[in-house]
Parts: sequence; C-alpha cells; structure tokens
Amino acid sequence: MTTRSLRWTLWAAFVLFLPLPYFMIEPGRVPAAQLFMFAAVTAPLLYTDFGFTMQFIAGLFLAQSLLYGLLLWLLAAFVVRLLPAARQTAIAVALIAALAVLALAPVYQAPLSHGPLPTNWFGLWE
Repeated sequence: MTTRSLRWTLWAAFVLFLPLPYFMIEPGRVPAAQLFMFAAVTAPLLYTDFGFTMQFIAGLFLAQSLLYGLLLWLLAAFVVRLLPAARQTAIAVALIAALAVLALAPVYQAPLSHGPLPTNWFGLWE
C-alpha cells in the first residue's frame, strides 16, 4: 500500500471510529463522521431558518467537523511517518482493527442521537 493510500485509509478509520469530544447543547463523545452528518443536516436549514439559533448550531457543527477533519488528517499523516516502511501496512491494519474493536465497546456518548447513556458505534446510528 502506498503512503498516500495508507494515510487516506487511516484518516477514514479515525473519522469513522475514534471517539472525539464535541460541544453542543449537551457535550458528548462521537466519531467525526457523526459530526459531519450533523453539519450536513443542519447546513440546508440555514436557508429556511435565518434565526440566530440555527446559525449558531450549524456553525458549531460545521466548525467542529472541519477542525476534526483537519486534525485527524494530520494525525494520520503523523502515524504513517512513524511507522517503519517495511511493516506500514500490517501495523496500520492492526491499528484499524483495534479501532473497530474499540467501537464495539460503549465508548461513545451521544445525547443528541442516543440519550445520556454510553453506547457503542452501532447505537449511534439507531
């Protein structure tokens, strides 16, 4: 696997599985993918509701999505640079598998989509 494709693959895994704090009406820990989804859902509402509340909510989701997207890209690039060239792919696959297993545990807290209790990755999308 090339360094570029490895970086993209790690970034996608980080976006999908890594629990990140977010700040909204109630704080929580969700993967960046859910923040991207919230930003995509609230952005079109800016055309129908010009109020401050909608602008604030959409702005927070959009800002957090862009910030986490960039930070996770930099993290993926840093991790790829740390990996020894001969074993990059094997170590990256192991890291992605570990993130996927972590996602099966109740490490996420998503009050906007799941409620106040911790949940696993599948519970985020119910």
